[in-house]
Amino acid sequence: MKWIEVSVTTNDLASEILSEFLMEEGANGTEIVDAKAFKQALEESRYLDYADDGLAESYGPHVVVKAYYPEGTDPEKLLAHISQRMDELSRQMDTGPGIIRWQMRDDTEWKDNWKAYFKPFQFTDRIVIKPSWEEYQPQAGQTVIELDPGMAFGTGTHETTRMCAVLGERHLKPGDRVLDLGCGTAILSLVAAKLGAGSILAVDIDETAVRTAKQNVINNHEAQRIEVRRGVLSDIDRQPFDLIMINIIADVILSLTDAIRGYTHENTRIILSGIIKSRRDDVVTAWQAMGFRLMEEEEMGEWVALVFYA
Repeated sequence: MKWIEVSVTTNDLASEILSEFLMEEGANGTEIVDAKAFKQALEESRYLDYADDGLAESYGPHVVVKAYYPEGTDPEKLLAHISQRMDELSRQMDTGPGIIRWQMRDDTEWKDNWKAYFKPFQFTDRIVIKPSWEEYQPQAGQTVIELDPGMAFGTGTHETTRMCAVLGERHLKPGDRVLDLGCGTAILSLVAAKLGAGSILAVDIDETAVRTAKQNVINNHEAQRIEVRRGVLSDIDRQPFDLIMINIIADVILSLTDAIRGYTHENTRIILSGIIKSRRDDVVTAWQAMGFRLMEEEEMGEWVALVFYA
């Protein structure tokens, strides 16, 4: 389907007002492209962990408001209205550069453009992550996991996911029965499978994550060893696992401190990640109070990961 894309280069102050005006002019949708806000989201959110820095840099220093109009819209008339509104607005506030452009777009153009920013990368000493559309020839000793981020969480480059994988590589034993709680795209489950786990139960509360995880498991030919379910810990029958990986957030980890006992035996190893440094002591105190032994910890950036033994 073809669209007329109108873009107005402005600033944060005027962007919301301008976006509303463009909708009033008949836009089917608008988009505010703000490099500064996107970079901040990358720093603060563990759900955007697979984006190359170049994606944010490509947006440039200004805020750009984009609006999409159906084919057949008169672009000259539309731009005249927008220009008039920008002139009026500039008398009341700073509107930035105020550059107005338009072009014909076909929605097939941008469906796959984002893929240019996702490349194979070294995940752990032994594991390389690659998206399905990239070619990669593994070197000696490397194992490749093919992972498509889809619309789900936990795709590999964020510190919390990487620390969990690194610690999993150290503490997983061949044949282990593994629980991956908050599995996201199932990246940690796939790591466990490639490292020799006997069986893995991957669980996430998010429907999109579960759908993406199931597809990633199939793509990596691990459906025999990895079962993906939607749910929370209480939805799982109480049974002992050898290794439990929980990469969520500190508050959720703290809420599981008591209940997790029903899924351990005397030799269970538990890897906790997604913990901001300021919450590290809270988690350690709570888990040690329940009799878990802290055996190892890792730090990356503002995050900490912990390994407890039951």
